[in-house]
Amino acid sequence: MPAATVPQQGGRTQQTSPGDVTSRMAQMSISASQKKPTSWPIPERKKKCDQNMMVGVKGRPINIEVNHLLLTLKKTGLAIHYDVDFKPDVPKKMLRRAMEEMRKKHYPNRWPAFDGRKNLYSYTELPFGGQLRDTVSVADDERDKPKEFDITIKRVSTVDLSQISAYLQNGVGFPQDAIQALDIALRNPAAMRFTPVGRSYFTPPRNQIVTLGNGLELWYGFYQSAILGWRPYLNVDVAHKGFPEAKSLLEIMLTMKDKGKRWDAPNSTMEQLQREGLQRYELDDFVKFIRGLKCEFMLPNQPNTRRIYKMNGCKTPCSQYRFKLDNGKEMTVGEYFEREKKCRLKFPHLPCIWVGPENRDICLPPEFCRIVPGQVTNRKMDEVQTANMVKAAARPADERKRKIMEAMRSAGFNNDECVKEFGITVAQEFTQIKARVLDAPALEYGNNRKVRSKAGVWRAETFMKPANLDRWVVLSLSGRLDERNLRDFAKTMNQQGRQLGMNISEPRFVALGKQENLGRMNGDQMKRIILPHFQTYKKDGAQLVVVVISERPHDSYSKVKLAAEVDVGMLTQCIKERTFNKMNPATASNILLKINAKLNGINHSVDRISCPVIMKVPTMLVGADVTHPSPDQTTIPSVAAVAASHDPRAFMYNMIWRLQPPRMEIIQDLEAIMKTQLMFFYRRTNQKPQKIIFYRDGVSEGQFNQILDSEMNAIRRACTSLNAEYKPAVTFLVVQKRHHTRFFPTRKEDEDGRNKNVPPGTIVDTWITHPKEMDFYLVSHASLQGTSRPTKYHKLWDDSDIGEDDLEELTYYLCHLFSRCTRSVSYPAPTYYAHLAAARGRVYLEGSGINLTNLEQEMNVRKIQEVIVQESPMFFV
Repeated sequence: MPAATVPQQGGRTQQTSPGDVTSRMAQMSISASQKKPTSWPIPERKKKCDQNMMVGVKGRPINIEVNHLLLTLKKTGLAIHYDVDFKPDVPKKMLRRAMEEMRKKHYPNRWPAFDGRKNLYSYTELPFGGQLRDTVSVADDERDKPKEFDITIKRVSTVDLSQISAYLQNGVGFPQDAIQALDIALRNPAAMRFTPVGRSYFTPPRNQIVTLGNGLELWYGFYQSAILGWRPYLNVDVAHKGFPEAKSLLEIMLTMKDKGKRWDAPNSTMEQLQREGLQRYELDDFVKFIRGLKCEFMLPNQPNTRRIYKMNGCKTPCSQYRFKLDNGKEMTVGEYFEREKKCRLKFPHLPCIWVGPENRDICLPPEFCRIVPGQVTNRKMDEVQTANMVKAAARPADERKRKIMEAMRSAGFNNDECVKEFGITVAQEFTQIKARVLDAPALEYGNNRKVRSKAGVWRAETFMKPANLDRWVVLSLSGRLDERNLRDFAKTMNQQGRQLGMNISEPRFVALGKQENLGRMNGDQMKRIILPHFQTYKKDGAQLVVVVISERPHDSYSKVKLAAEVDVGMLTQCIKERTFNKMNPATASNILLKINAKLNGINHSVDRISCPVIMKVPTMLVGADVTHPSPDQTTIPSVAAVAASHDPRAFMYNMIWRLQPPRMEIIQDLEAIMKTQLMFFYRRTNQKPQKIIFYRDGVSEGQFNQILDSEMNAIRRACTSLNAEYKPAVTFLVVQKRHHTRFFPTRKEDEDGRNKNVPPGTIVDTWITHPKEMDFYLVSHASLQGTSRPTKYHKLWDDSDIGEDDLEELTYYLCHLFSRCTRSVSYPAPTYYAHLAAARGRVYLEGSGINLTNLEQEMNVRKIQEVIVQESPMFFV
């Protein structure tokens, strides 16, 4: 066997035999450094930025428009910051009304900016000295009489608006208070007229209502935010959000009965609801939907009985739930409404709706209740709702631009008195800037075949390293599939596998759905059924189990992955039943892209000649992400995940995941994670990484320094824990997808496809970027529908001394190395894999209680079998 080489610092190599790897790794292991964290100053650009030059130079230059409106700031003096206190507590939607009454009463000729909570800004002093206190009366939509509030306004500080121009000149000391004051002033026009949700504003649907499914409808609106690039801008974009449908609770119950049905199944009827009621899982879905929402209660033809209540959940049926009247008499809810209110229930067997304070048992029949319209929720949408949202919201770039311009005009920024008071003028047209289009890399497949993407897409050739599938099982958990369906699928897979270079043998076929009636089980019951099957397949030496899953139980995917990866150590590929039913050669090929990667194959790589310079030395590419539960999920931890490459082609990755306290963004166990990743890289390549490129997802600007200080120190400690002298060069970038910047081509020749987007490879690193630090926007993909969203990258640390062009090109090339598809994707493969890894961790948590006080134990019971981690490291793709 030929000798392997281990690069030393400085690029020199030392000969070693493969048998020495383990002992050498043992010699590298030392205790972690306990030094105090050091400060990591964010590096500035290598090139001076001015109006006449671009930071990077590679690529074809084009002109584009961006949805940033230039702000002209005429006043640069001191703004006054006031604190506002309301007593008693005021519902959020009434705060602005109360403050408007205060303004009319005490300073009618002034137009200060109120943030809708407790901060008030004015340009120069308001005419009442340091403090003002008074009582105002405001109409209450939920009651017949107005509500009174005691309001105290107190001067607390000044804000120097000239800090904005100073920052634009030197790029140091972000003027948070000043930009916040201007941002609040610019929100005033929309906040007074629309429904606010974060930085977006919405209006109820006027004409045709778009239903998102499972109780939600789509509202359209717009987003706005004041930002600083090389100049001050207002970022304006369209926005979309799902609001609960203002329907009767009986209609919502019907919606839950139809949830998860096949698309061709008939809708449930009121007669069915009256006859059958709700199954257990339907009731669970219903309670989950209504909890925390407000309902309007009103008896038929009796408007004086109208009341608004907050819903807590459900009790037993109205015909069974008993309570005591004030006179001590006991009766059921159904009896009470029939005797006392003269309203006989039509649906007495449906559960009562528990409303009001949770320390009281106020129960109402659902047939007299409706969802109050326009309620804002922060719940995560389900899969059906998300798909419908994407379909409804996706619009070609030119149409999106038109809608943004309409939103901008409807807001009327320059006509608003508050905006005028602060001396702000908002440009009426998008900003035009220069961009560049990078060349796509040449991609290498098997037999030295080279392909190059066209408009971000290419056709797969024979895999560079095809895996063989000799022993596998096709397991159906659907009651509607038989062995004939499974054999047809296997035949298609075999045919497509041959075209890609894979040898695929005939599998074993098992159809469990019919014989076990899995559709009527919950996830845990189903898991108990399939677990012994996985154990048998594992014992028989199966490489892979393809599992066909149906809509019910809704957590079947998570239970399959838990049983296979945590309990048994079995590699699986899940296919949804509806995808299985539409199986064709193209779908089979896409499935084989994932299977080949899971079986340690290599689909393709960047051609060695095109390979960026930085990849010429051993380099570990790392993606890191932390996913958080939705705001309503208070008992679920956050999931941190790190994916790292372990082959010279930068195609193969492995992942490590961790649980950490909810909303915790810093990866707490990063030192141990990175140490494991470095050792994995070493075992697979017989080399230590000389460079680490760390793509960190999900970090906002306000967290940059905190994340950098903590996580760069963790990376350094991980390296020195293996060898005190081991200090590879590290490049640390933040990847940001949650922003509202959009690009629009100015010439038809630069439009890409029917969606009229800018072409893949479009990069912007001037004007709308940081005045001094290195950041850039990159559109690396061709959008399948709607307007392309560029991904923003911000370099927080770099001792690799990578030039702007090289880093931008590397990032773009990595967008072509995602195993799941033959398209360039919207962000680099390591980041994508970190996202998938965190999603897998989230899957392991689904449907189970979590003890937040002992997350280590929760991790232990969900530990992935070592055989999966070591032998099939890309199992999670």
